[in-house]
Amino acid sequence: MLKNKIKFFLLWLWNRYIFINMKFFFILNKNLYKKIYIKKLKIIFIKPYNYLDIYNKCINNNILDVMDSNYRMGPVGLFTNHNTDFVISNSYDGLEIDFNISKQKIDKKRLKVLKKQKSNGKNIEKINFDKYDIAISFENTISQKIISKFNKVLWFKILEDHNNKSYKKNVVFKPVLFDGLLNQTLGFTPYGLFRRSHSIDFSYTFGNSTFLKKVQENNIKKIDIILEVNQSNHIKKSIVELKKKYQNIKKIHLLDENLSHKKYISKLSKAKYFFAISSNTPRWGNSLIEAAICQNLLIGNRNNFWNSQLIINELHCTDLRKALFLADTLNRDKKLYKRYLIKQNFFLNYLNYERPLKQILDYSINCNRDLNINKKF
Repeated sequence: MLKNKIKFFLLWLWNRYIFINMKFFFILNKNLYKKIYIKKLKIIFIKPYNYLDIYNKCINNNILDVMDSNYRMGPVGLFTNHNTDFVISNSYDGLEIDFNISKQKIDKKRLKVLKKQKSNGKNIEKINFDKYDIAISFENTISQKIISKFNKVLWFKILEDHNNKSYKKNVVFKPVLFDGLLNQTLGFTPYGLFRRSHSIDFSYTFGNSTFLKKVQENNIKKIDIILEVNQSNHIKKSIVELKKKYQNIKKIHLLDENLSHKKYISKLSKAKYFFAISSNTPRWGNSLIEAAICQNLLIGNRNNFWNSQLIINELHCTDLRKALFLADTLNRDKKLYKRYLIKQNFFLNYLNYERPLKQILDYSINCNRDLNINKKF
């Protein structure tokens, strides 16, 4: 209990730093409100077949394939806004993956995914990486032997999460062999005090507000509120009874972790508000980004998430009653709802799409190589 309280206190300090930092940044950079045009890039993203998150088959520049994902949405903006190939590798760091070791200690559901991904695995040594602008490797999937052969592509590593033992080191010091790290934050965090240009503020759920249109998902809002899956039992039990006091709130949906990814996106696309008021432990914040990408207005407690930058000032709240009051008010005031959604989309598009790409482009200019990416700008 005490340990958890300390974590939440540190998270409160973390978010105080983030939002003070953001406030001054946007005051000093008012020109950012102008739309930034970014050309399409040629990208390849590679994961090993024994990593079971995100896409379970190879994707060859087919946007709709991102809907067939495991557990998380992943960096959908790579596919909806760029020419990106996703490849599942049958090797990791130059060595063939051992299926017998990989299948240990996993349940039947994950074993089925593992077998599917193994069957979709490719020999990545046959790929001509020099035809790409950017190559993204899940951890050390791409070996030194491959990286040393291709000089025209910009090499980035992405880790499973910030708990990886090399994460903090790679934020400060460039990963061995790779040009940089995609650090899975939305930026402006205390990590920025030590961050070097190789560390890109690129979230695990990279993307922007065009997602639903690009995947042709129906976004007619039939659900008033979706409740974030990790909300405390108190919130889950209270919301059904409390919502009866508000005539303009009709339908509430409690997310189920067992939903298929397609059904999950379908639910999010039909919701107006995404509630994230109270969780038992601090969360990283990918669920907030996924909801924002699906055009849910976020109403929640910033101090439950390490990446809470998309919760706008007007909708930050720590009380369920206040959250319901806000949703009820916005349902009655469509102009205010639209204004808040436009504001949220500005932060989504800038922090989760434009800014990380700008950081990559700025970094590439200073790389002492003849890179493909530098020929496009």
